[in-house]
Amino acid sequence: MADTVLRKGRYDYQRQNWRIREADGLPAWLRLRDGRLSGTAPRLGRWRIELEERGVRKQRGEVRRTTLVLKVVTQRAVHGTVLVTRGIDGRPADGGSGNVTVSGDGSTVVFSSSATNLVADTLQPDVSRLHVWDAATGRVSLLHPEGWAQVEGVNRDGRRVLLDLTAGLFLLDRADGSLTQVAERAVGAALTEDGGRVLYQDRFYELASPAPRLVEWTAAGATRTVVPDMQTRTFAGMSGDARHVLLVDYDRSTLLDTVTGSIRDLGRLGTEFGGNNRADVSDDGRLVSLVGTGLPGGSGHGGDPVGGVHDAVLGTSRGPSRGNLGAAITPDGGHYAVATSRRPLRLVDTATGVRTSPFTARPSGQEGGVSLSDDASRVAYSSDGHDLLRGTRRGVANVYVWVRPR
Repeated sequence: MADTVLRKGRYDYQRQNWRIREADGLPAWLRLRDGRLSGTAPRLGRWRIELEERGVRKQRGEVRRTTLVLKVVTQRAVHGTVLVTRGIDGRPADGGSGNVTVSGDGSTVVFSSSATNLVADTLQPDVSRLHVWDAATGRVSLLHPEGWAQVEGVNRDGRRVLLDLTAGLFLLDRADGSLTQVAERAVGAALTEDGGRVLYQDRFYELASPAPRLVEWTAAGATRTVVPDMQTRTFAGMSGDARHVLLVDYDRSTLLDTVTGSIRDLGRLGTEFGGNNRADVSDDGRLVSLVGTGLPGGSGHGGDPVGGVHDAVLGTSRGPSRGNLGAAITPDGGHYAVATSRRPLRLVDTATGVRTSPFTARPSGQEGGVSLSDDASRVAYSSDGHDLLRGTRRGVANVYVWVRPR
């Protein structure tokens, strides 16, 4: 038996004076050609292969059978990658996790998960709940017990989290545990970087109903109407200071400057006939990242994931539209990240165009729910790949944070 550990993906097998005639249990990534094996392992794993070899030169006329055991231990995640969804048993999450948001200072990651091993006494394993990871302690705790709750925003230091619950829109203060109701209902909402203001849309457009409004709420409890009649537009997201607001209509998207009142036409971003999952706007209003779903007639098709990063000044796209599973930008617009169904996650320097990958090689799964800290030193994402770090399982999405070297 030949037991081989591969610390790099590439593998070649050929023994002096012997050539392989047959191979049983050969994985798809390994090829038998001219009596030798060669290929690049696509993932972490272990394979057992039965070989029949014939002798050449000094061993001519002889035949032998060999059992070859290959173990691939190369991790696809680069150094500095942290598994956020590590359970209390030390193992990766046993249920899917996603909808990732990292705070501006990188100290906090909020995500949803149906795993049962992240916190003690988890009930109803098939229900997704909100969790929070603290970078200082490396521990995960339950953010809110309600199933299927949604995060609409996290302020810069991770103290305040905007939650969409069954009873309405609430602002959670993690320091004192207080939960303050912002509105009885909202169809789109966002939290400012300082955690002091919330913008939300109070209802969808419906005939013979009051006009939908875009409303600003402050931590002091005061409210004011920013847009009195949204008509058929939907509030998708905003910049961290709430100055620039992204509005999506049926046929186009626009960017509203809440200070000057000016409106910039962005054209079609892809989700106009579908739905919006996540949107960010840089503080200067130049870059817009949007992820959602499209329908025929928009940039997307058939409800497929669409989105990307768009330059509102030049009117160009900096990331692909169709198949976009994750997109994010930093508040200063200095960096953006894009992950698609065809290409793995990459971080791009807006000024230089330099791309950086959190992977040593293409991972087995797909990334989604991408989020960046303000200085892009922390990249949070979810992935269902099972070869990023040891112990992760096929088909179970985990949450990771890539801590970039300074």
